[in-house]
Amino acid sequence: MKIELPQGRFFLASESSDPVILVAGGRPPNEKWLKQVAQCYPVWAIDRGIDVCRSAAVIPEILVGDADSGAVEAWQWAESHHVPIVRHSIDKDLTDLQLTLQELGSRYPGASALLTGGMGRRFDHAYSNVFSLQESKLWDVHAIGLVDEAEALFLVEGGQAFRAELTQIPIAVSLMPLSAVCDNVNSRGVHWPLQEATLAMKHPGGICNRLAEGSQSVSVSLGHGLLGVYFCWRESGL
Repeated sequence: MKIELPQGRFFLASESSDPVILVAGGRPPNEKWLKQVAQCYPVWAIDRGIDVCRSAAVIPEILVGDADSGAVEAWQWAESHHVPIVRHSIDKDLTDLQLTLQELGSRYPGASALLTGGMGRRFDHAYSNVFSLQESKLWDVHAIGLVDEAEALFLVEGGQAFRAELTQIPIAVSLMPLSAVCDNVNSRGVHWPLQEATLAMKHPGGICNRLAEGSQSVSVSLGHGLLGVYFCWRESGL
């Protein structure tokens, strides 16, 4: 799978289809960035994510949520553009993101999803978003990660290979274990590469690396576990 973003091209060893961009209600992505991404991939809005879509003039294919945080005007804008709406009760057991993943998997089994608007603002929401994506296979969805113009976190499973060909150079590259242990971790293109290393969630030793001198690409693989490959392009305003 190849993912085209303004920051570069990102490759995952997967046969999944092109991703659906899920726009949530966390820190909003830059409007120009979102417009550019929306030219390549379908967009779904999650509750307050419809505010972001409206501001960027990006009409989503569907809107899912309980309408507890999105502006009334934005929901009316969606209705005026005949966007299908899947409305849920405020009193529910799943988050709006989890319900959207469930909806995506029911409509397009095996679909891939890339979340934007999923970081920033409240930490509990960002935490829930990361681990909701991690369990997306429950709904037959392959979650790729979270991304906007400032940050990205790609989810790489054991046995997978990941590569980034960057047109914008990040200020930091980190490897973040999202399972208790990630073993046989290999990384290239960074200042401190790893070879057959073990990274543990309780001792995150792969934080705050950078590209090797002259490098514009990063490759990562691992044997077992779930690893977050993180890029930061901008710290201000996070």
